[in-house]
Amino acid sequence: MSVRPVSVSGRSAGFTLLELMVVLVLIGIIISFAVLSLGGDKISELMEQETRRLATLLELAADEAVLRGEELAVNFTDDGYEFLLLQEDGGWQSSGEDGLLKAYKLPADIELRLEVEGEPPELYAITEADQNSDGKQDDNGLEPQVYILSSGEMTPFDATILSLQSEYRYHLKATVLGQVSWEIEETL
Repeated sequence: MSVRPVSVSGRSAGFTLLELMVVLVLIGIIISFAVLSLGGDKISELMEQETRRLATLLELAADEAVLRGEELAVNFTDDGYEFLLLQEDGGWQSSGEDGLLKAYKLPADIELRLEVEGEPPELYAITEADQNSDGKQDDNGLEPQVYILSSGEMTPFDATILSLQSEYRYHLKATVLGQVSWEIEETL
């Protein structure tokens, strides 16, 4: 068996520490740019915020109806929603401009689609013709789509919050027992 001497003058195969560091720095820079370019979908974040707001307000309204022993309702419009209070004469009146259950208008690029009992009801915007001479809304003809009873029950419905500028949709669902849940769906 013969022993061969190892050549000191020949370069060994492999990478130097400096070469490995340069490659790692380049990979880090590329990953940083990829993460920054993906960024957040601002309209999707806004839609999630609006979905959470509506779910929270519905739960609050259900709690208020039980605590006060009053019948409440929600009137959805094509650009928002408002909570209504049942009057002694059987008509519905806006819950007012103060407090958490006031009328709310969705941001410009966000749409709300509603289904009650599997059917999409007509959603109308509040127009100037619906307001009386002192600028307040005339609530005599209001017929809300969702009722929140003093027993804690609610008209079951599905609402979808979406935007043409986002690839996501937010589905909010309310059950007859007043339970509100929501989920996100990615559209293709």
